[in-house]
Amino acid sequence: MPKSRREVLIHIGLAGAASALGAMPSSAADPAPSRPAKPDAGRVGGMPMPLDGTRIPDPELVRRIKAISNVFEVGDVEPDYGYVENLGDGRGYPVTQYGFCTYNSEVTQVIERYLAHAPKTPLKRFLPELPPIKWTEQKLDGFAHVWRREIQASKFLGEACDEEANVLFFSPAIHSATAVGVKSPIGMAIFYDTLLQHGAGTDADSLPSILKRALEENGSVAATSEPEFLKAFLDVRKSVLENSTNHETRHVWRASARRVDALGKLLKDNPNLVPPIEVANADIEATVL
Repeated sequence: MPKSRREVLIHIGLAGAASALGAMPSSAADPAPSRPAKPDAGRVGGMPMPLDGTRIPDPELVRRIKAISNVFEVGDVEPDYGYVENLGDGRGYPVTQYGFCTYNSEVTQVIERYLAHAPKTPLKRFLPELPPIKWTEQKLDGFAHVWRREIQASKFLGEACDEEANVLFFSPAIHSATAVGVKSPIGMAIFYDTLLQHGAGTDADSLPSILKRALEENGSVAATSEPEFLKAFLDVRKSVLENSTNHETRHVWRASARRVDALGKLLKDNPNLVPPIEVANADIEATVL
């Protein structure tokens, strides 16, 4: 049984994955990204955001939270900044444990961050082939080789990835969790992992839609309790993964639904994410220290 989302795609076959996840966007006017572009300050998609500043967790807790999702994404607790592969799933080249894609502006934003430290990086030559300049018919020959070489040559590219992931995924997830009264470490991990996989769009399978359903069907944190709310949230998320509204993604998402079981186990057994953190379900078993 595949352990990570990457292995799921390989397991079902590249052709099958391309069919399951949909084709490359057909026009610049309608790129239809499944993941959010860089969010505006204060609001992401339809997610509730706090009016005042939200304190981001300490760096060690952030590392542990990200490590849990790393297990689901790349099959290891350690980040894999050198991962780059065209899986034939319509996303172009996904890179790193964060799954930044070349079919939308995510990789562009990472490279632009990296340019501040390495203005002569050979990755710069790919920018004219990436969104927002070019959405289709991208000429990215040699991209994977250059990406891996730059990761090995400079720590700053990995740091640029972390910074962009914080802007796109981590900070919005923590802010949204805080806005609805979720404050526990496992709650932050659940919101982060959900945003990382589902995105912050307006579709029925996104984090905002999952959160809206959980609130409507089960009440707020204040009306129940944080553990009860998070359990209900995970139940809604698993139902989305098992029966997504997008029929083209349903096969792949069903194969990843057990990551919710691992998060549910942590909610029950280690909600404060005290090391060692055992990340386990029927498919995986890993320890975050």
